[in-house]
Amino acid sequence: MNTFLNRIIKISISLLVFLIPLFFLPFSFEAFEFNKQYLLFFLVLISLFAWLGKMVLVDQAVKFKRTPLDIFVIGFLLLAVLSAIFSVDKGSSIFGFYGRFSDGLLGLLSLGVLYFLITNNIKEIGGILKAFSWSVFSVILISYFAIFGILAKIASWLSLPQLMRQNIFNPVSGSMEGLAVFLAVIMVFLVGKILTKSEIRNPKSETNSKSQNSKIQSFVFWALLIASLGLLIIINFSAAWRILLASLVLFLAFALWKRIFRENVNRLLLPIFLIVAAGLFLSVDTGKIIQDIGLNMIPNLPKEQVLGQAISWQTGFKSATDNVKSSFLGSGPGTFHYDFAKEKPVSFNQNRLWQIRFDRAGSHFSEVLGTMGFLGLLSWLAIIGMFLLISYFIFSQHQLPLLMFFIALIVGQFFYYQNTVLSFAFWLVLAISVVSWQKPTKEIAFSFKSFPELNLVFTTILILIGLGGVGTIFFGTRFYLADRAFIQGQYEKAVKLNPYQSQYWTILARVYLQDAVLELAKPVSQQDSAIVQAKVTKAIDAAKTAVLRGPGEVAAWETQGMVYRDIRQVAGGAQEWAIKSFEKAIELEPTNPVLRTELSKVYILDNLEKAKEELAKAKELKPDYADAIYQEALIKEREGNLDEAIKAIESLVLNNPFNAELRFQLGRLYYNNNRIDDSIAVLETVLQLSPNHSNALYSLGVAWQKKGNKEKAQSYFEKVLELNPDNQEVKARLKELK
Repeated sequence: MNTFLNRIIKISISLLVFLIPLFFLPFSFEAFEFNKQYLLFFLVLISLFAWLGKMVLVDQAVKFKRTPLDIFVIGFLLLAVLSAIFSVDKGSSIFGFYGRFSDGLLGLLSLGVLYFLITNNIKEIGGILKAFSWSVFSVILISYFAIFGILAKIASWLSLPQLMRQNIFNPVSGSMEGLAVFLAVIMVFLVGKILTKSEIRNPKSETNSKSQNSKIQSFVFWALLIASLGLLIIINFSAAWRILLASLVLFLAFALWKRIFRENVNRLLLPIFLIVAAGLFLSVDTGKIIQDIGLNMIPNLPKEQVLGQAISWQTGFKSATDNVKSSFLGSGPGTFHYDFAKEKPVSFNQNRLWQIRFDRAGSHFSEVLGTMGFLGLLSWLAIIGMFLLISYFIFSQHQLPLLMFFIALIVGQFFYYQNTVLSFAFWLVLAISVVSWQKPTKEIAFSFKSFPELNLVFTTILILIGLGGVGTIFFGTRFYLADRAFIQGQYEKAVKLNPYQSQYWTILARVYLQDAVLELAKPVSQQDSAIVQAKVTKAIDAAKTAVLRGPGEVAAWETQGMVYRDIRQVAGGAQEWAIKSFEKAIELEPTNPVLRTELSKVYILDNLEKAKEELAKAKELKPDYADAIYQEALIKEREGNLDEAIKAIESLVLNNPFNAELRFQLGRLYYNNNRIDDSIAVLETVLQLSPNHSNALYSLGVAWQKKGNKEKAQSYFEKVLELNPDNQEVKARLKELK
């Protein structure tokens, strides 16, 4: 029984080590982090159950290996729990923000439990490192196959998911940048393995078999290092080069300080070479060089949009100093989306990425500061600081690769956010490093014979974990099926399976709203009032539920505002609720000009002065915001100031030459200002951009009819009728012309 339970623990941990960098499934909205988190949670749960079962059923004693880091790890996890309890968005804090998933409390607790599972049940780390090395090899191979189109051909041949046919596919992350950061960290670890491999062995005392084994391992490490460097050059992510450079500089300083390689100092030429290479690639544009020398076989890969360091730290610090609670516990794990929306400066609106609501910082440390406050950041630094301090005092050469690995992971947290693979690597290295220390670790044991109460307590815990596991599997399966339904567009099924996800309700509310608006757009004689009422009611209910499930999410309040605004003609009191909803959204995201503009659309029908006021505020936030300028032009048109309205739209068209809708509005204004020829010319350009633009076709028909050219007018009206066979107004126009 003991052997069986030990095997379950070791197999589960080995599977995690091998599979976490590789695991993905195409059945959910997000293929990587969502599925890796599921795998992490369930395998850790199985291991924990086996560990407790071993103590209760076999050992009849509580056995716990106490390490110097235990109190710091437990302290950090407790702070995370407290922060989640007082979170501004409890759903995101527990499960992780939807679409990212790796920043929730469940994932963090799973990693914390994994740390204790390894430190208490693993005695030799060689097997874990071997499994991890094979995983890294697989990641590199798959990534090369994807970049050069080999994987796409294999996927097409075997009818594999479309996801695997993209040249940016890699199993580590949804982006090549995430892969580059992972490989930069791995390269530092490989340098440590290469430098210490032949340094710590004594060839004279080795058998031929062991010597051959060692040579093969050295060859594998070199191959992985060179292959990783090649991928870093192709991806060319500056943060990855900075991580490699900074980590190796720190290692070099440490090696010279401790005189680790004093007997063969030339070994340090490898890290020196990589430092120079990293500095070189940071200072040149490799993409341009590849194009200049004509290496067309290397594709130009899409780039992930990562939040800048300055705005990340600014957001984190402002969030942590927002109030007393935030100073101590932050806004809650998984709530960086809330911090960013609330704290981003007005200047960010001039950034080309201004419309993105970032749910992750460009630095893990800044994210910890914002979401877990100063206490959370200090407790995180305490784990790191204590580890480095102990490593320094009990340092031995065989621990060097793990120490370098850990340092690279810490450096990486300054330059990039934490995905599941990077978080897993941090806790894994932390745990196996503690196992390799051995000396500071002490085992504490309490026999159930001496303390029979403990038997009852741990048996109860075992039963509760078992029941909890069954419940978790049940709900986890429902939630997974909900996400599968969501990606297939079955939104009603998704909210039935998982009614707690705010994003599902938000999308469902928009779908119901669209259906209601389409029905209302029909002529009154063709409208079905029952359908309108049903869709309006469903849209309101879904929007309210979205706000209830995600009270800190701007998109939920924005959607509720849109629903009430767009159905106000058939729902009493909707105007007031629309205003309240948009005002709440603005409170959560005060520097977003879009929300001010959307609020102005609520006022524009019956309170032009208030609408103008909101548009003026929107333009203060972003003077070149096209929709705000456009809405101002519409107000000027309503006030009879056509010349000013035309000037405003002309400037918008000049800055947005490929926007068909803006050109259509300009053509319409020209027509209303009796500039028929100008109107026709502009509307013709609309058709060049959008050949089936019904409104432009109809307006051209009207314009040519006014000019007296019935033939041309008729041809345009007929095209409109082809696109809209039931349009009675067009039929009347054609009848009139004939």
